[in-house]
Formats: sequence, structure tokens, C-alpha cells
Amino acid sequence: MIQIAGKTNHTKETIISQTIRMINEHGYQNISLRKLLGTLDLTTGAFYKHFSSKEDLFKHVTVTISKKFFVQASNHLAKGNKEDALQTLIDLGEFVIHQIETVPNLMDFLLFNPGIVKIYSQNFDDNSFSFLVLTHEIIHNLATQHSLREPENDIFIKVWAFIQGYGSLIANGAITYRREFLALAATQLIGED
Repeated sequence: MIQIAGKTNHTKETIISQTIRMINEHGYQNISLRKLLGTLDLTTGAFYKHFSSKEDLFKHVTVTISKKFFVQASNHLAKGNKEDALQTLIDLGEFVIHQIETVPNLMDFLLFNPGIVKIYSQNFDDNSFSFLVLTHEIIHNLATQHSLREPENDIFIKVWAFIQGYGSLIANGAITYRREFLALAATQLIGED
């Protein structure tokens, strides 16, 4: 058991970190405040000093995971051809698929938790959701480089739906990852053959 009650100024960060660990191990659907606070030896009063609700905690967790994945994705993308937006999109897809395969509960939380729609519909000026901002930047560059007429948001939806579905099939062992298939699908999704 982690001993932190009243002994540190890092309680908020500790709650966020423990929540991420629990999501990774058990999925976000199986987290109750009682279980979480029990692992930290905290009272609900101590929790509410830092978060207004479980939804508020999940918002902070989403921001933390998004920023972490942004750094990891940026490092992965730095290895590729930065000038070619289609290749950058394929590299990002490969990164996301790998994350879905290796940390499926975190990706499920990041992409599908019920509060995520409210969070993602907020203004991104503060870069709280850097991973999502990065994806939109890549889609914008792709639309510009390839003179795509389709609205960028429609491209984003098609690409994300494919990557999530393909990643889920791989994570569940139904198929194996093939970069050439991802590249072909990306090319077809943007309307090029």
C-alpha cells in the first residue's frame, strides 16, 4: 500500500499516477473511488481537496496520458520522413496500433471513456490534449500536401476509425500487423490509389 495521506505536497500527482496504473491493469470501467483511495490510504475528503469528482479526475488523467503519448509519438515520428505527411500519418498509425496492442486499457480509456467527448470538444489552445492536436496537425499537412478536397474532420474520422479497428483486431489476435496494409489503407482513405 502506498503511504501518502497528508505527508506530501504531491497528493494530486500521486492520485493521478495511481489511477493510471489501475486503468492500465484493470480498465477504467473497474475503478471505483473507494478502491482507488484504499490503495492510497486516503479519505474521500482528501480526494475532494484535489478533484471535484471522478469525472474531474478522469479529465486530469486523460490530459496526463495524452501528453505522455504525445511525447512518445513525437519521438517515434522523429525517426521517419518529416516532409511526407502521408508517411507521417502511417507512422502515427503504426504508433497508435502498437499502443492499442501493448497498453489496451490505457488506449481504451483515452479513446472511449464516457467523459472523453466533453473533454475533446473543449478548446485545445492550452495543448492539454497534445496527442489529439498532433493528429489534427498531421491531417492538416496531409490535406495541404495532397490537395485533398474532403473536409479535414472527415479525413480524421475515417483515419481514426480505421486505425482503432485495425488496432483492435491486432490486439485481440485476429490478425497480425502489416505496415504495407496500413500504408495501402491510408492511401485509399485519403482517396489516392
